[in-house]
Amino acid sequence: MKRNIFLVLCLLMTFLTISAQVRKPVAKKGTPTAVKKTNTLATIAMVDLGSDGSLEKPLAEGPDALYFINQLGRAVLAVDKKTGNISQYIPGGRDKMITAIGHDGKDLYMMVTNVGLVRYDGKSRETSPCLFPTSAPGKGLIAHQRAFEGIVFSPNKRWLVAYGHGAILFDLENGACKPVREFITKDVMNAFVFDDGSMIAVMSDYIVSIPHTAAATIKTYHEAEGGAKVFKLKSYIKASAIKDGFLYAAWDRFVGKTPLPWQDIKWEQLYQLESSDNRFCNFAMGPKSIIAECSEYGKYYMEWPSNDFSGTPKVTDNITTPIKNPITSLPIKIQRNSDKLHFDHEGNLIMYSYTNLDIYNPEGIKGYTNLKNKKTRYKVE
Repeated sequence: MKRNIFLVLCLLMTFLTISAQVRKPVAKKGTPTAVKKTNTLATIAMVDLGSDGSLEKPLAEGPDALYFINQLGRAVLAVDKKTGNISQYIPGGRDKMITAIGHDGKDLYMMVTNVGLVRYDGKSRETSPCLFPTSAPGKGLIAHQRAFEGIVFSPNKRWLVAYGHGAILFDLENGACKPVREFITKDVMNAFVFDDGSMIAVMSDYIVSIPHTAAATIKTYHEAEGGAKVFKLKSYIKASAIKDGFLYAAWDRFVGKTPLPWQDIKWEQLYQLESSDNRFCNFAMGPKSIIAECSEYGKYYMEWPSNDFSGTPKVTDNITTPIKNPITSLPIKIQRNSDKLHFDHEGNLIMYSYTNLDIYNPEGIKGYTNLKNKKTRYKVE
């Protein structure tokens, strides 16, 4: 009898243990639908480039200024970080269009139609050296310079990648400019190059991984050779970033990361928007925080107090500024669909969309002393 009672007690304890494990709640990611949206009063700087602006392409950041392609590629504007002044850094020209720009911390580089890859000498486009001309043998993609949208450098500044409707990698060692590899594909939304010359190119539904081997290349229709890999994605990526050995990406409702895809892609989900009406539009990763632009019957912002999507994000309907509309005398609010989000070297978020440039920092703007809580407009020179 005692033995039977003992067996019954053991079975009961086992059942209770299993039941407790099954019922153990699974922590859910917070979502904008579960968090009250608020307005944020922020220190901000606003730049209006007028009707000639064209800020849909990636900017170039130097130590003293931000550079933008303007007038549909005819000129490059510079916003001085110290004075807040806006000037035409490279004067306009109708015959030679600038399609992409990049800054290595010392010099501004640009892709110029009918010329090639140019390093600006600070004087004029005519006197600036052309590092790789359109007419060079084996020019490949360089002949289709209008396809280039951006220029990025490796951290050690040795490697330069121009990307857009494809990508071409240049080796800048010892002041030379040698094309190393290229691939032709559809739109490249982002490119990353590392100190060893390996690179990653991100399309909306493909990721291309090219290790540091001279033979690696990608041809039309995503045919990989020489160690290069092409990863097909199940759904379209909206934005991407590289940080601490991981590739981060946002889809409509998800944010995830994977170790840099040299061999395979293994996504780890970091955040999910539960409502089908919510969408990620863009995001940028700063040194201390992450800011995403989202939509749900209108734009709103999410701010994570970390650099890895951990913690509970602050959800903001709009960013209210102390800057007043001269006509209505009401505070101007930031709530627009930005083409690009970019954290500068000071940790400020640069939000720009066609003619508008907004500089924002949750901890207060750093630098840009003469632009704080002001709206300035570019005066055509």
